[in-house]
Amino acid sequence: MGAVILMRTERNESISLELISLRTLYANKNAVWRTSVVQIIATLMIYIKTGHPIYVAFALAFFLTILCRIANATAFEQADLSTATPATLKKWEWRYLSGALTTCVLLGMLCFVSIYVLADSSAAITSVIIAVASMVALVTRNYVSPTVVVGMSVGILAPLFVTFILLGGFYNWLLALLIIPYFWSNLGIASNLRRSLFDALLGKRQLGVVANNFDAALNGMPQGLLMFDSNQTITVANMRAAKMLGFDRPEQLQGRSLEALLRLAQLGGGFTDDALGSLRVKIRDLLNGSKQRDTFVSPANRHYEFTATPDPQHGTVLVIQDVTRRADAEAQINRMARYDSLTGLPNRSQFAEIANTYPNTLQPGAQTILMVVDIDGLKRTNDTFGHRIGDELLRAFADRLASVDANHPVISRFGSDEFVLLFSATSHEEALLCVERVMATIAGQYVVSGHEILIGVHSGVAIADAAKFELAAMHMNADLALDVAKKETQKKWAVFVDTMDHSFRSKQRLKADLRRAIADGALSVAYQPIVNVRTLRMTSCEALSRWNHPEFGAISPAEFIPMAEEMGLISELTRSVIERAIKDCSRWESRIAVSVNLSSHDLQNMDMVNIIHSTLRQHDIEPHLLEVEVTEGAIITDRETTGSVLAELKDYGVQVAIDDFGTGYSSLSYLKDLPVTKVKIDRSFIADIVKEGRSLKLLRGIVQMSHELGLSVTIEGLETSEQSDLINQWIGAEYVQGYLYGAAMSADEIVKLLDIPMEQRLLAVKSDHASLLH
Repeated sequence: MGAVILMRTERNESISLELISLRTLYANKNAVWRTSVVQIIATLMIYIKTGHPIYVAFALAFFLTILCRIANATAFEQADLSTATPATLKKWEWRYLSGALTTCVLLGMLCFVSIYVLADSSAAITSVIIAVASMVALVTRNYVSPTVVVGMSVGILAPLFVTFILLGGFYNWLLALLIIPYFWSNLGIASNLRRSLFDALLGKRQLGVVANNFDAALNGMPQGLLMFDSNQTITVANMRAAKMLGFDRPEQLQGRSLEALLRLAQLGGGFTDDALGSLRVKIRDLLNGSKQRDTFVSPANRHYEFTATPDPQHGTVLVIQDVTRRADAEAQINRMARYDSLTGLPNRSQFAEIANTYPNTLQPGAQTILMVVDIDGLKRTNDTFGHRIGDELLRAFADRLASVDANHPVISRFGSDEFVLLFSATSHEEALLCVERVMATIAGQYVVSGHEILIGVHSGVAIADAAKFELAAMHMNADLALDVAKKETQKKWAVFVDTMDHSFRSKQRLKADLRRAIADGALSVAYQPIVNVRTLRMTSCEALSRWNHPEFGAISPAEFIPMAEEMGLISELTRSVIERAIKDCSRWESRIAVSVNLSSHDLQNMDMVNIIHSTLRQHDIEPHLLEVEVTEGAIITDRETTGSVLAELKDYGVQVAIDDFGTGYSSLSYLKDLPVTKVKIDRSFIADIVKEGRSLKLLRGIVQMSHELGLSVTIEGLETSEQSDLINQWIGAEYVQGYLYGAAMSADEIVKLLDIPMEQRLLAVKSDHASLLH
């Protein structure tokens, strides 16, 4: 009978211990929730920094896991376990372990993905910080269950072990091996704490042995630990907590009240009155149960995290953890999100936060000035001296911009070579003077690593009353002014005026109309004759795009063609001209050829070759009746690709001409390297050949050189009979083109003129042209 009673007593004691263990595990519901929120936020920050969608999946997994864990903890709190069996208690332990293990495995896999799979340094640092921050609380919060401690330790450390093994190399393998003693260290600390506490509850060991083991485990913890009784008196303290509070031994803390402890800390010189008052409020809130976690920054700028675990029977356990490294990493991440890493200036988002409250700091009636500053030739500097010198130049520029004489300046770097400066002035006149000073300060010569670099800047300026300050509108206005400064002004900066906005809106409307006109095929094609000098017969026509706007009338090609290039529509425009020109050429019964112009974008597109081939076949036109004209500016973009496109066209039988010859760069090298059949000399060469003998000699030299290279020559811009006579007598070019022999005309007019003898038609054109001149 006595043996049965003893067995029942031991069984009841065992169940009681298991129930205490479970309640200790489930007592951290709020702490687990806050930790998971930090994990989710940090994971999303990694996603914002790297842009990898896998981190969104991790954040979602953390969120779903914590929902399950909170639901499980709530169910445990509501369950009646007074008559629970060992199997029931074990079931609750496994339910807790499953949630905790899932979280730890996610942390381990997060480190594996960041370090090994994606190899992103920022993501790796943040992931390791999250994992380490979660590991340090593992022993003190879960030591009562060896299964939980082992499961959570393996969940976090196993992926890290595999990561370092897969990375390879002696150093990484050494790190992997160091994880093993760290794992056993965690188990040892948890085991010591568990054994010490359980032995004390069961009375199986002498009080001295329990105290020694407890002290060994307690003082071996990396966290500080304080246990307060219900009167807020310290009953247990470890060495780490004593050091954190400025004491030499934990015995100096034991038996003291919270107030006495804080007074001693202040007498030791470690805390100011303000710091001590803040610490007092925080600890009281933790001990009273109004908070379970809080942070404190010491006068020495150390960051501590306090976690309170209340126990109705024994008081409150306060765990103190030094999280300075984590706080510094978070601060660095926050700084990287708000400031430019190269110059240290606020980035776009941080500048917006500052600027939106900027007018509140100004006096009534003040003027706000927003300058958008653009550095000229930064790419050239990088190409010449290297990106390291380019980065140093940007830092030097930022320093000089920060030193400008302006009232309350706010400076930001928005892009590679774009800076924004916001300041104030008492009047519009003072604002303009300040802009002049800024421009004079930041432009000029910089000495960077022994290199003297001369840079220029352009700036757009927007000025508004502080009461009417609106950042987005001012920035857009400053950008418009910057565009004007780059195109029109000599002083390198311009102030926004309303006409700029009107011009911008008109241009935007014209762009929309151009897009619609190209899509609808509303643009037309006109043809200017190209005449043989010897026979005075029209041998071909140049196809020229024309746009007759329904509201604004004829729009100059000099305006809408650059606009089409800017909008990325130039290839569609070219295609429509090619198709129309070849179709019209088929109506001319192969009596004359047609030439079309190709842009630089067209020359980068191999599809243009296929378009020309298919259109020629569709209308049954011989390839030699088509000539493509390219300018030197179009060729210089990518000579290799351009040469390939032109060579393929020439091999097919299409003629290739260099248009506006002599106005670009390296003209002779183009004649040598590219598959050219004709040279079209720019009109600027014949403008004054009647009056200027040097121009005549230069023109004759170009024609002679082209002939020696086996190229035919067309001279553009012929307008007078005197020019025609000189060309016929002295120059020796085969073809001419200009108003003397006819302006651009429609395809129908070309068809009508084909039935008239060429000599009579050209004489009639000359006569009509002469009458117009008179």
